[in-house]
Amino acid sequence: MNTIQIYRAEIDRIDCELRSLFIQRMEIIAKISEWKAAHDLPIFDPSREVEVIKNNLDAIENEVMREYYHTVLLSLLKVSKDYQKSLALEGIL
Repeated sequence: MNTIQIYRAEIDRIDCELRSLFIQRMEIIAKISEWKAAHDLPIFDPSREVEVIKNNLDAIENEVMREYYHTVLLSLLKVSKDYQKSLALEGIL
């Protein structure tokens, strides 16, 4: 195996872990959606979103990586809210 193949194999392994963690996260998001619906709470909780972003970004020392991870977090939070909305619209909750 040459160097690029080794790097790509490592990326493939990491992507597999990310995929698994994403599925786990979305399963928990569904449970949170159920709980919110049962307690008549809105999908969007601005203070929680700020907390999630702050805690995650504070854990990254590299400023460049922190900026890119901020973009990842914003995307992940949007997908999570969209998923909760779709569950509500489909009457799954």
